Amino acid sequence: MIKIWHKKAAIAAATGILLSTSVLAQDANTDENVFVFGGPLTKGYFGDAFLVWEDNYESNFFAGVGYQRFLYEYLDFQMGVEVGLGVRVGSPSSGEAWAGIVNRLMKFEIGEVNIVPSITGGFSVVTDTIGVETERTAASGDSAAFLYYLAPEVSVSLDSQPEWEAFGRIQHRSGGFGTIAHIDGSNAVTVGLRYKF
Repeated sequence: MIKIWHKKAAIAAATGILLSTSVLAQDANTDENVFVFGGPLTKGYFGDAFLVWEDNYESNFFAGVGYQRFLYEYLDFQMGVEVGLGVRVGSPSSGEAWAGIVNRLMKFEIGEVNIVPSITGGFSVVTDTIGVETERTAASGDSAAFLYYLAPEVSVSLDSQPEWEAFGRIQHRSGGFGTIAHIDGSNAVTVGLRYKF
């Protein structure tokens, strides 16, 4: 019963975000992009994932694709929506879908190099747990099928090819300090490539 509720909540959240996108986009100048990214899942918690130089990785791997559409801009700030699909390859493998709101600063310029920080927050649903997420789910007794999604990111582009961005991102799922579940689900340290249009 709880798993069914989680799936219905995830579908409702994703539907709401997509509907708001189509309504807001009618009068807005949009900025869209598609991206691919991937990287290993970590054994540690969310904060540990930022310590990329430490040997804190599982043998499990995440790979995903996503789409962003920005609907609001004020000075150097943009806000929009993001949806994505991914696969978590390991034992067992599982699928992931997420939807959320993305916020980004326009850019910091260093010569011809543009650096853009952003963060996406929303909801994530998976078909099964993987790696340390399975252990944490068993220990807490909570389901990790439907959790919050958080993805801090830093991207880099060149003035000569502004439509292309390379980026690093933490792919994070958690129960939000117990508001959904008492679990820090999974964290992946990823790199990717984005095409803006």
